[in-house]
Amino acid sequence: MSVPAPEIRILPSAEAAVPLLLDELRRTVTRFERPLVSFATGGTFTAMLRALVREFTVGKPGTIFGREFSATHLDEYAGFDPTRDGGMVHELTTACPPLSAMLAAERFLPVPHVEDAAAIGRHAERLRAAGGVKLQFLGIGRNGHIAFNEPGTDLDGGFHATDLAEATRRDARARFAPAEPPRRAITSGVGTILGAERLVLCAFGSAKAPAIEAMLRGDVSPACPASAVRRHADVLVLLDAAAAAGITDESVAP
Repeated sequence: MSVPAPEIRILPSAEAAVPLLLDELRRTVTRFERPLVSFATGGTFTAMLRALVREFTVGKPGTIFGREFSATHLDEYAGFDPTRDGGMVHELTTACPPLSAMLAAERFLPVPHVEDAAAIGRHAERLRAAGGVKLQFLGIGRNGHIAFNEPGTDLDGGFHATDLAEATRRDARARFAPAEPPRRAITSGVGTILGAERLVLCAFGSAKAPAIEAMLRGDVSPACPASAVRRHADVLVLLDAAAAAGITDESVAP
C-alpha cells in the first residue's frame, strides 16, 4: 500500500524553521502522555535547541514549561561518554541545559557510547518500554546519510555500531580539530527511525541540495539512506531555497 509523500515546506531562512520545530514539540507533548522525543544534533538544530531553553523556563501558556516528556537522540561517537566534549549528548546538554537535568533524572535516554551489543540492545529496549519515539527530528548528511546510517546501510536495520564514511569525518573535522575525528559511532538504524510516529527533517544551504534531491526524487535505495523516509506515512521536510534547488516544482508548498 502506498504512503503519502512527505510534506515539503520551503522557508525564507533556517531561522524560520525554529518556531515550526517548537510547534511540533508542543503538539507532541500536548497530544501524548509523557511522549518520547528524539533530538538530532549539528548546526541545523542549534538555534532550535537554544530557543527550547526559553520554552522550558518562561512558564507561560502555550510553552513546554511543566510538560512531562522523555528525550533521546539518534547517535553517539564511540568512546564519547555524556561528559566528553565533541560527543552528541554533550552537544545537546550544552546547547539546552534543561536536557542535562533530564539526563540526571533519567528522563533523557542516551545512546550508548560503547560498542557493546548488550548495551545497544538494552538501549533499544528502553525506548520500546518508553512507548517508542513519537517525534523524531532529523538532519541529513551531504552524502545522504541520516543519523550515522551511511550509504550502503540496510534500510530495515536497528541500533548498531558502524564505521563513519570519510565524507562524514571530513564534515566533522572542524568539530574535533586539531584531533582527528572519530572513525566509529553507535547509531539508530533506518528501521528504528522509521518506527517513530512522526518525522521532521531539516536541511539548509546549497551543500545539502544534492542529498535532498536524491532523498526526494531518486530511488528509495541504500545509496541514499535518507530516501527511506519516503516509506513513512507522516513526514515533514523543512528546507530553505538553497537546499530545495533540485526539487522545486508545483508539488512543493511555499
